[in-house]
Amino acid sequence: MSLIKNVKQFPSRQQATGHVFLMCGFGGAIWQTKRLTLRLNRAGYDVTALDFSKQVLSSGDPSLLPQLVDEVVRLTEKEAKNVHGKTLLVGISLGSLLALNIFRRSKQFDTGILITGGNIVDVAQGLFGDAIWPHTHAQLSDLWKDVNIHTDPRLLVGKRMLFVLPSRDRLIDTSEVIDEIARQNLAGNEIQLVKRGLFGHVGTIIEETIFFPGRVIQYIERII
Repeated sequence: MSLIKNVKQFPSRQQATGHVFLMCGFGGAIWQTKRLTLRLNRAGYDVTALDFSKQVLSSGDPSLLPQLVDEVVRLTEKEAKNVHGKTLLVGISLGSLLALNIFRRSKQFDTGILITGGNIVDVAQGLFGDAIWPHTHAQLSDLWKDVNIHTDPRLLVGKRMLFVLPSRDRLIDTSEVIDEIARQNLAGNEIQLVKRGLFGHVGTIIEETIFFPGRVIQYIERII
């Protein structure tokens, strides 16, 4: 059973200078990223967009998230062999965590934009509660330690990322994300942080991908 719902290609109408793998957030759909996809196309990027089954968090089965990570890494590595020019990752919420895991495992990717995201245990238990996730926070953290946000700095050497984070967020602990970014930069890795103060988690996603998708192009220009 595939946990990837859809994979769609959006080629640029001009001579492409690179390729973006765009990964949607939990419950998000590819069609919702239309404005961002068009903006990336106009900037000269072909786009491969992916969205995912809600089962990965809604079923209460902790084995599904690592399975999704494995599947996404295999797919993006396979697809990247067939594209020309610079390859980048753009992840939204859950897609940011998937992008981070691709960076950990693959030498084919070294540049990306992560739009919101954080500790996936907080997200799962915050959305679905004890009825679906009866595990303690520590238990679930241990089950997901290999795919969660906390990363051995040695796995991100040479990777360039920009993380967009809301200043306030009821879904995740933003201070935990900020501390992780600081830990990575202290180890010599390169993760830039942009904080948005107007909206929370969902609002920031809408702001960055629907209201002002041109910002993603600016972020890319900052890190390539």
